[in-house]
Amino acid sequence: MTVVNTRHVYPLGYGGSIILLIFFAICWPPLGVFLFVKNVRYRKDGSTFYLRYRGSWFWVILWAIFFFPVSVILMAIRGADVVEEIRH
Repeated sequence: MTVVNTRHVYPLGYGGSIILLIFFAICWPPLGVFLFVKNVRYRKDGSTFYLRYRGSWFWVILWAIFFFPVSVILMAIRGADVVEEIRH
């Protein structure tokens, strides 16, 4: 029987489609940035942190496709919360 002991857990995780993230990061970087912000997870000491946008992601992503500065302003006005999930 082999015992596996993990010494270091990589702190970042991505909950969305990696293929779409890579595609949009190359073809349309503003949309790639918002997809990354929407789906990235940070793990530390048994907790997971992520952003929860207070508005509709549909409108932010739509504006990121057509006119990037409007999506940044929209996200800044509506705001986002940093959420912590604790694993038991």
